[in-house]
Formats: sequence, structure tokens, C-alpha cells
Amino acid sequence: MRNQRNSERFEDFARVICDELCIVSGVLIDISKDGFKAEFNAPCTVDSEKEYLVQIRLSRVNAEPLDLLVQPMWHKFYDGKTSIGFSILRTKDATRFENYVKMLKQDKLLEDDTSAVSLDTDSLFI
Repeated sequence: MRNQRNSERFEDFARVICDELCIVSGVLIDISKDGFKAEFNAPCTVDSEKEYLVQIRLSRVNAEPLDLLVQPMWHKFYDGKTSIGFSILRTKDATRFENYVKMLKQDKLLEDDTSAVSLDTDSLFI
């Protein structure tokens, strides 16, 4: 599948709950400032014209779950699983969602800086 997001994606793990879409909760696969991809281990009934209220239970931070209004942009069923790409619509927790993505970006930048330092072995032996 082609990457059609304009924003940087971050891999993360969270529980995604949307009873209206699927009887089982899904897992967050990746996230960007504009939306996220979730995977459900069951067939889901997806209406791309409809807005859904989803709850994301983050695993990295001990915070209240995010309640977000989303719209499916695409969906694919394969091997008994349903993958769905969601776009975030304006909602009460949209700012918290954006702040979480900013935190992931900062973490990635720090991780990249740390790996760059640790890979520079020439400067260790003078």
C-alpha cells in the first residue's frame, strides 16, 4: 500500500476501541499528526463516509484514554484482519493527540541523536 500521508509516521502501541466498527479492540500500528493506522483481528464493517468515535488507550504514558472523532480514509481486509487508516477530525481530545505525536517526535529525535553519538567510534579512541 502506498504511503499517502504528508506527515511523518511513528510506530507506537496502543489499544484502539470502536465498538461501532468491530466487536474486538484493535491495536495501533503507527501514528502521525493527521491520523493513525489500526489493525483489528476480525472483520470490521467500515463505512468510509461515516464518522466514528474511537478510544485510544496509550501504553507509553499513564494518561486518560484519548476519545477521538475519526473518519476512515481506507481499509483492507486480509488474513482475517482488518487494517484501517483513520483521519482525525476536530474533537475534544485532538490537542492531546497532537501533543502525544509531538512527544513521539521528540523521543525519536533524542533517539537519533543518541545513536549518532554511539556510532561515532573514531572519536572514542584518540
